[in-house]
Amino acid sequence: MKIGDKIKEGRLNKGYTQEQVAEILYVSRSTVSSWEVNRTYPPLDMLVTLGDLYEISLDIMLREDKKMVEKIVEETKLSMNLKKINIFLLILFIPLAIFMG
Repeated sequence: MKIGDKIKEGRLNKGYTQEQVAEILYVSRSTVSSWEVNRTYPPLDMLVTLGDLYEISLDIMLREDKKMVEKIVEETKLSMNLKKINIFLLILFIPLAIFMG
C-alpha cells in the first residue's frame, strides 16, 4: 500500500474531511488531496504530524512505499551536504573577517 493510501485510510478512520485535516496542518485542501492520490509526498515533518494525528506509526506509513523512503534518504543526504558546505564557508570566512576587522 502506498503512503497516500495510508494517509487517506487514516483520515477516514478518524472521520476527518480533507478540509479539516488541511486546517489542522495549515495547508490547502488540494495539498492533502495530492498526498492522498500519491501525486506528491508530504515532507518528513508533516508525515510525523500526520502519524500523530491519525495514530499511525511512521514505520507503518513508510514501510511499503519504497519511493517515499528513497525521497527521504535523498533529502537527508542533501541536507547533510548543505550543512557541510555551510561549515566549510564558516571556517573559511571567520579568519577572513578577523583579519579584515
